[in-house]
Amino acid sequence: MKMFFSMLASLLFASSALSATVEEDVSAYVRIFNGDDFQHADAADTFSWKGISDSRVFDLVEKRLLADAQAARNNKHEKNRVARYIRALGFSGQTKYIPTINQFLKDDVYERYAKAALEDLPDYQRWNPIIADRSSFDPKFSDDTNRVLNMLHADDLMLKRVGAKRVFFKNQEPEVLELLAKELRASYPKADHRTADAVAWMVKALGEPRLEKYKPLIEEVAASAKESKIQKHADLVLQNYLQKGSR
Repeated sequence: MKMFFSMLASLLFASSALSATVEEDVSAYVRIFNGDDFQHADAADTFSWKGISDSRVFDLVEKRLLADAQAARNNKHEKNRVARYIRALGFSGQTKYIPTINQFLKDDVYERYAKAALEDLPDYQRWNPIIADRSSFDPKFSDDTNRVLNMLHADDLMLKRVGAKRVFFKNQEPEVLELLAKELRASYPKADHRTADAVAWMVKALGEPRLEKYKPLIEEVAASAKESKIQKHADLVLQNYLQKGSR
């Protein structure tokens, strides 16, 4: 996985010193999905936070899905790859792929992935333009950091959830954490059962690097959040501070 992301980063020119154009991003994915399929599952997972909808990319994903779905169903590794193709079509936000996704709705092997893709698709139809909005990109940050900042700035808490997941797993730039803390402070008092999961991910993401400066905010959330799910995750983060120490 690490080797794949190093390769993808080099293809997408995603360093802070050199930003990719939209066309370069698309070209990189076209090369990947025209290439060996061992890279495809990991590449498909990145669509959940890349903000890409270009049909030149997703037509290739669709083509591989239709070509490989039947043969892959009895092999765990291959089935996982095909499942990622289905999910990727949902992340495209493109309604043109709904008929293809629908083909798998009554398939015992792929049904749950098709349902998830159909649930994702209208969200990503709204979200991809926000994630990929380069008018707000700051050149001193990498493209992926700018994407996370776009997600956290968005008015949609569920898109903030996607951004928080990206922070948790990968991106813990100081500017990102500062924005995340600001958004968490504003969001947790208003959270209800529909948005509790999103805010819980914000707590987890802010607490992941165990920075002492954010511990008081997490303690505040643990003590004051109305939703038990948020309190639970804040408590778990604070336990992590105690067990592993703060930085």
